[in-house]
This record gives sequence, C-alpha cells and structure tokens, in this order.
Amino acid sequence: KERGEKCPTKVTNQVFRYAKK
Repeated sequence: KERGEKCPTKVTNQVFRYAKK
C-alpha cells in the first residue's frame, strides 16, 4: 500500500496492477 517510495519500477508496476484491480 506504499506509493512506491524508494521502490524499483518493477515493484511499482506490480503495485499499480494490484491497485487497478
């Protein structure tokens, strides 16, 4: 549930797909 702070783009992409659900 983090905004991808200090996170790689790969992790941000996964979080974005999960939040888009």
